[in-house]
Amino acid sequence: MSRPEHFHHLEKRLKSFSGRLTRTVVLAVFFTMSIVALLAFLITSSTMFGSARLHFEEVLERTSLILETQMNKVEVSASNMKDEIDWHLTAPDVVEYKLKQELETNDYLLGCGVAFLEDFFPQQGKWLELYASFEGDSVLVKNIGSASHDYYSTEWFQLGLSSPDGAWSNPYLDEDGAGEVLCTYTFPICQLPENRLAGVLGVDISLREFQEIVDGFEFSQNGPADKRSSKEGEGPRIYSFVLGSNGAYIVHPDKGRILTDSFFDHANGNRPRNYQALGNAMMAGETGSMLVNMDGIRSYVYYAPLLDSGWSMGIVVPAKNLVRRAFLYGGLMLSLILLGVFIVFIACQKRIRKVSEPLIKLAESAGEVAKGNFETELPRINSDDEIRLLRDSFENMQTSLSRYVKDLTETTAQKASMENELYLAREIQMSIIPKKWPAFPERDDIDIYGGVNPAKVVGGDLFDFYIRDGKLFFCIGDVSGKGVPASLVMMLCCAMFRMVSFSVDEPDKILSSMNATMAAQNENLMFVTLFVGVLDLASGQLLFSNAGHNAPVLIEDGIPRFLHADANLAIGVLPEYAYSLQQSALKPGNLLFLYTDGLTEATDDSCALYGEERMIENLTGNWGDAPAEGLVAHMKDSVAKFVGDAEQSDDLTMLAIKITN
Repeated sequence: MSRPEHFHHLEKRLKSFSGRLTRTVVLAVFFTMSIVALLAFLITSSTMFGSARLHFEEVLERTSLILETQMNKVEVSASNMKDEIDWHLTAPDVVEYKLKQELETNDYLLGCGVAFLEDFFPQQGKWLELYASFEGDSVLVKNIGSASHDYYSTEWFQLGLSSPDGAWSNPYLDEDGAGEVLCTYTFPICQLPENRLAGVLGVDISLREFQEIVDGFEFSQNGPADKRSSKEGEGPRIYSFVLGSNGAYIVHPDKGRILTDSFFDHANGNRPRNYQALGNAMMAGETGSMLVNMDGIRSYVYYAPLLDSGWSMGIVVPAKNLVRRAFLYGGLMLSLILLGVFIVFIACQKRIRKVSEPLIKLAESAGEVAKGNFETELPRINSDDEIRLLRDSFENMQTSLSRYVKDLTETTAQKASMENELYLAREIQMSIIPKKWPAFPERDDIDIYGGVNPAKVVGGDLFDFYIRDGKLFFCIGDVSGKGVPASLVMMLCCAMFRMVSFSVDEPDKILSSMNATMAAQNENLMFVTLFVGVLDLASGQLLFSNAGHNAPVLIEDGIPRFLHADANLAIGVLPEYAYSLQQSALKPGNLLFLYTDGLTEATDDSCALYGEERMIENLTGNWGDAPAEGLVAHMKDSVAKFVGDAEQSDDLTMLAIKITN
């Protein structure tokens, strides 16, 4: 067979191999992407529903907070008004003046009034209900009590007589007073100092204000579900409603249901069992969510109570709004998969064909290099495909290059393996040290920050903290020695601290337990200096115990001082050693600074020590408005400037704890 024919024969076989390889790659990519897409779809769907729940619970909480703020403002005004009127029940005109004065002061109220018991003022007769309301820009007070307006039998009057601490009435239409639908916050009033029951004080707020607050709250269109308008043809909509203590609608998009319909009136056709359970839960003042049929539409209802009024608010989210977006993402992912598979197929086909064409030349060159004779033609090959050709060529090369490659590979692999293992050990070690900052973003009473800077790839310094049962558990320590052995002991100490402190609250007992465990297995005679503290975040009481570690520094009003801490013995030396328990009181603004000896024993080029005196000098100052991170950064910069270009001789760890509230 001539050389051109031989080349053509192998090229043809290479094309068949490229086709098989292309199909294999495309199928592997397709199945892999399909599995990933399925998992992504399931995770995305679950995440979307979870995000939807969190989103609408947040919306419910914010809307409820606005309503509760409005109601609370009315309650405070009513309480202040009662205290003022109780001392001025001498004559009707005095009460009229006080009502007018109070309403002018609290102009956000719809109206207020005092309904007296029969013949409290004998000259006024049986009916006396003084009501103050706005007429234009002025306040008008009038007596609206009469036989046709028998306020004695009204719910708000009876509720006020029986509620010494105040109570909200159910909504009602006040035709003689405010002339609109309102809710009244009522108090009994008593003439002082005799404490003689005089009647009921009522402070009114328009139901229209509640409706405007709820209607004016826009659901985020970028949230987990789309907001829909009330226009027909745009799909189910998201809306809010408020129920009174008797289940009646106080706020609802359908104004025809307000005061006339109860929530339970619409149970028929809405899967009554679930619907009834939702109503009972809302009437019981519970918080949660439930999947029910609302007016024939399968919806998620998120609900929560409003203060102690007996009212409850709910947000209705049609399930279609959530499912629609999940399937939209699913369809988009499927389209992207098909597009990706098509692109991979085209790219692989072209690339593999292009790569396979020079394989023959590569085989010839490899054979020549292996022989050391670049002029020799490639020997006749009887293999069925290019794999055999490539294998034979590199087998010839292996004879002359195997020893060199073997030696080089072993040396390189050993070095790389050692470096990789050390850096992996560093990553594992650093992963157990807290590194999320701020550590407790949801709290405003504590600010904490720390950092570890090992002298080698891995080190023996440690710190840890967490909050349990309203208490901050924290520790800082230094393992004897450096490098890998110290890092192993360090990780053991971190694990023991978490495990023991999870069930033990006293720092001395935590140290005793850790010491007993470590001393029993300390064949290499390694020890750890450790400081353990437990800070009660509510009272500021700090319990602590020291195991041979550097005493922390307490900064109060910008003045640092060492916290008196018994030295005690490092853990891992004597298994039965008893550690002392000490305590201190921290106040808002106090800052506790903990460190290892890598700070005070840091040296410069002349071997001078950084020292405690220089540390105290750099800690002096007003740190009241500065975060804990700022203090640690300041000390880190101070040490860096002092050390200069000198090599770090020991691990350096710092931890700052600031009481902010």
